[in-house]
Amino acid sequence: MTTLTPTPRGEQPLDEALRGIHDAWVREARCFLEPAVAPGTDFWTRWAAVRYLADDFRERYNLERGLLVELRPFLEPVTSDRLAQEGDRVFELRLELDRMGRRRGTAAEMAGGTRRLLDQLVIWLAEIELAADGITRESLAPEGAQLLAHLEAARSGVR
Repeated sequence: MTTLTPTPRGEQPLDEALRGIHDAWVREARCFLEPAVAPGTDFWTRWAAVRYLADDFRERYNLERGLLVELRPFLEPVTSDRLAQEGDRVFELRLELDRMGRRRGTAAEMAGGTRRLLDQLVIWLAEIELAADGITRESLAPEGAQLLAHLEAARSGVR
């Protein structure tokens, strides 16, 4: 019989911590965005998606970008640059979708924009997890640890 010994929190691989945070973010984004592109969606459902993009999504994005800055010393420059570019693409898609959601008659465009944003978000977050492989929580500077704590709180719905 094998007994599992839990990894002390500080020694937890960062990619494991981020995977749960990222999975929760993608589920939340789908919950708010996908209903807004269904045929016959009412104004309030679309407005909820726009508000989500402008508030909660943007907040999570900013925390994630801040964490990437803190991870820079652990990453190869080419990896850091690629992650920044992928993050910029997520930001651009969010802005595009936010603008579409505020106009009438954009349901078809919004459906495509939503799919592009969600796909790019999933790719970006998976790349961050891969880059974080081998980094532990305890190796983060205090600012990085604080950003990670904020991301974990956002995952739990605690603000």
